[in-house]
Amino acid sequence: MTPFELIFENVGFDTDRFTQLRTEADTHGATTIGELLALPTGGALIRELTPDAEGVERTELVWQVGALLFHAFRYWLHGRVVYRFSEEAVHALLAQQRDEWKFRAPAAAGYIQLPRNLFWGRPADDAAAEPVDGFFWSAPRAEEGARGERLDVLLSLGVRVGRPGLTVVPIALEPGSDVAQWADVQTRADGSDFDNVLPGGELQGYRALTTHAEALKLAVRAFRHIDRHAAAIVERDGIRFVADG
Repeated sequence: MTPFELIFENVGFDTDRFTQLRTEADTHGATTIGELLALPTGGALIRELTPDAEGVERTELVWQVGALLFHAFRYWLHGRVVYRFSEEAVHALLAQQRDEWKFRAPAAAGYIQLPRNLFWGRPADDAAAEPVDGFFWSAPRAEEGARGERLDVLLSLGVRVGRPGLTVVPIALEPGSDVAQWADVQTRADGSDFDNVLPGGELQGYRALTTHAEALKLAVRAFRHIDRHAAAIVERDGIRFVADG
């Protein structure tokens, strides 16, 4: 399962609300979190989903829930595209060499699912580490009203059946950024990107995402890997399996 199935289908969320959002988005546009929440249905949903929070806590909660709502809507709107990476594919992704690749997301929105418990991250410096299930992405096309090349990512941490929710980390690259260059940046001042930071984690083969920049690097490398190996990707039951490098 992806977080969409766990959060928006298994708990009785009325996905007809997405149909209402689509109608409003067709008229007013909704290629950013702010634009979605400004729609009448988007505003109503966020009030329903965050009824009791107040003050600073409410501001943070609204942004996180709004980001989840935005990415879930975009995922639904663009056909619920899922790419599931194997460990072999991830190892190939991490070993990629720099080239002149031009950024191209495989769809306007979707979800990339990583091997279970391979990557770990913290939503804040003082928070416990959680396994990264994967990430939603939104890369709107010009025909949707997007102004410039834009990428939004939502990391999904601590996803498991039985948990009443998940941890999300929204990350955005505003128009004007060279998205492709994020595949080859060095994000850590000390050590190698993606190396384990958990005590004893290297014995389990763990990898880590320590900053937003590192998460963006992983996302853009995943897109580059999909682009380079499109012919080898197999689709079954609506899931696109990225099996090797």
